[in-house]
Amino acid sequence: MRKFQRILAGFVLAAAMMNSIPASAFSLGSLTRNLGDEAKREFITVSHRTVGPYAGVVFCQANPGECSAKRTRWSRLEVSLDEKRFAQLQSVNLKINQAIRPQNDANGPGGDVWSLAPEAGDCEDYAITKRHELVSHGWPTNALRLAVVYTAFGEGHMVLVVKTNSGDLVLDNRVDAIRRWDRTGLKWLMIQSASNPKKWMSVAQAKV
Repeated sequence: MRKFQRILAGFVLAAAMMNSIPASAFSLGSLTRNLGDEAKREFITVSHRTVGPYAGVVFCQANPGECSAKRTRWSRLEVSLDEKRFAQLQSVNLKINQAIRPQNDANGPGGDVWSLAPEAGDCEDYAITKRHELVSHGWPTNALRLAVVYTAFGEGHMVLVVKTNSGDLVLDNRVDAIRRWDRTGLKWLMIQSASNPKKWMSVAQAKV
């Protein structure tokens, strides 16, 4: 799905709907085997602070609890994945992908609006809803970051990135498979700071 508006000063956010790949076809073991030993240390590198999506500022003002860095009993910079936690990632990705009907925000003076768990929404709505769902299951907020990217078709898009000991993994509304960030074919532009969800950082290495 396309949208050619928003993010401060004309920066674009969009979601392109593609054919889904069944989550059941993937496992934590197959992910690690396919990627090799280097998978354990493959993380997104950031360079400097940048201006984040304006719609995100509005969302945080209306939902301060969604934009705070909450600590849990297993808060850390990265999550140690086991089969149970990986299965939970797959479950949440698939559940939200199926629960929200793809629909762009209407063009108008209100511009882009981020909405939690709407009946219909675009890529930002999927991403923030997945983050909310994982936090409700006890996942640490500093391991869950929204990221602004471009798809292979040049469309603006947003995904949720989960920092794990198997690398930065991506939950995307376009596909049901959990993929490592540098194996998605996406061009990476900016990502939330792990220490402060209200702060956004430019991605230093745009690996595809």
